[in-house]
Amino acid sequence: MKILSVDDKSENLYMLEALLRGYGHEVHSASDGQQALQLTGLCEYDLIISDILMPRMDGFQLCRELKKDARCRDIPFIFYTATYTDPRDAAFALNLGADRFLVKPLEPEAFIKAVQEVVEQKKQAVAGDSESTPTEDEAIYLKQYNARLIAKLEKKMLDLEAANRALIDDIEDRERSARERIRLEDKLRQAQKMEAIGTLAGGIAHDFNNILAGIIGFAELGLSEVSDPLSSDQHFREILKAGGRAKDLVRQILAFSRQREQDRKPIELGEAVKEALKLLRATLPVSIEIATKIEENTPTVLADSTQVHQIVTNLVTNAWHAIGNKSGVITVQLGNFLVDEDFAHGNPDLRPGRYVRLSISDNGSGIPPEMLGRIFEPFFTTKGPDEGTGLGLSVVHGLMKSFDGSITVYSAAGEGTTLNLYFPALEFGATTAKPDEPPELHGHGERVLFVDDEPVLTMLGGRFLTRLGYSPVTQTDPRAALALFKDQDFDLVITDLTMPHFSGIEFARCIWELRPDTRVILTTGYSATLDTKRASELGFSELLLKPYTVHGLGNALQRVLNPAVQAPSRRQPVRV
Repeated sequence: MKILSVDDKSENLYMLEALLRGYGHEVHSASDGQQALQLTGLCEYDLIISDILMPRMDGFQLCRELKKDARCRDIPFIFYTATYTDPRDAAFALNLGADRFLVKPLEPEAFIKAVQEVVEQKKQAVAGDSESTPTEDEAIYLKQYNARLIAKLEKKMLDLEAANRALIDDIEDRERSARERIRLEDKLRQAQKMEAIGTLAGGIAHDFNNILAGIIGFAELGLSEVSDPLSSDQHFREILKAGGRAKDLVRQILAFSRQREQDRKPIELGEAVKEALKLLRATLPVSIEIATKIEENTPTVLADSTQVHQIVTNLVTNAWHAIGNKSGVITVQLGNFLVDEDFAHGNPDLRPGRYVRLSISDNGSGIPPEMLGRIFEPFFTTKGPDEGTGLGLSVVHGLMKSFDGSITVYSAAGEGTTLNLYFPALEFGATTAKPDEPPELHGHGERVLFVDDEPVLTMLGGRFLTRLGYSPVTQTDPRAALALFKDQDFDLVITDLTMPHFSGIEFARCIWELRPDTRVILTTGYSATLDTKRASELGFSELLLKPYTVHGLGNALQRVLNPAVQAPSRRQPVRV
């Protein structure tokens, strides 16, 4: 058959043409009613298949014009449309003289079957001389035509509006997703920066502590051996004080980079807070006043002093940012607090009992009520992308939980914020950590193999050991030290952790393969993966963190070689 397909969408024409040609039909195409009329004047067709809504002349008009033409009125005519909205559309189409009204999409088999039925029925009708010309007058036709066309156009407009709304929603969703992706990427970059800073801090700590070990150690030796103490004593003491401050600074760097294991012990919370505020004062603008009210004789608490520094730093810094560029006051208070049953009921993280409460308040902008419930969420922040990670308060919350304490917040927009931190109090009389004191007992000539790849520290270790009454043998190469150990007897081995050729752990394993009962002390400037517990599990008798003093080394040696004798600092084992 020769078929004329009429549709304003090229993809529809292509699909229909491919289908019909697959069944052996010849197919011509027109993009609207006017073009179809022109083609019917040039060719005779066995079937016309038309869409309804098209530019210039729609399908209804095309069907009416063809049915008025004596040459074309008997050509079978099928409407094939996707814009069906009402059964009256089909009735109107059939009343115009169309033979079938089909709604897209149809399965190919069903469509071909309908085409064959229409053509066969038309042949029979023509053979029977059936009248197929519509009988409506022009007025009725125009009324029905306008009604159907308006309905279809309205439906088309509604479809377009819905599609437009969906497109707008999709664009907005994409924009939101893009903004969220950018925000998360910024967060990830910031977290990666923090991770890189932490890694860098660990490397700096290791090397810097090795340098400090030499500075502090030789200053200590010089202080004890100088021939004219009156003229040199103060100089050496200043060197020791500066070295001690540098050592504390390294501890702070490691605490801030979150790479230091907790060293929980009884501490005077007030002293730790004062130390942190002293360091912070230099970083705050002169427009910010820090008012303190710290009670004396508060009970000790079980905590890590460097992490207390971190808590105070985070909260005071947040308070400063809340105040902004204007003048303001940050109030820091510390005192005893008794948690009763009623208070504990409203604060499930607390149990009835005695606490030390640390309160940090500001007179800044306050926190809106809708944000109060989220301030402890990781990465939640109201600051700009380069002004913070959103981790500060979540870290503080985590640290307080690890101390078996709690943190609460009270705030109102425009009235400032108060954060209360509750530390469980230890019984009065619990002792706080004290600085290393001179060991009561010295060595008695025990042979000690001292291994460190830093020549300065090897020299210093040898002098420390000699002064303490031991017989040291020093080496900077663990391979040479192992050869010495094979040929000589030693009562103890002290080894650095990070060395070329062998790590301290590998070196110790070689030692234990030769003499399993050898006691080994491990020293390090820094290790992210090793603490006292892990060192003990590996077989080491002690883990000693650089920089250590001669007294710290003496106490460690006494603990290892003479465990029955408790050196004064034994209460607080050395940690890394």
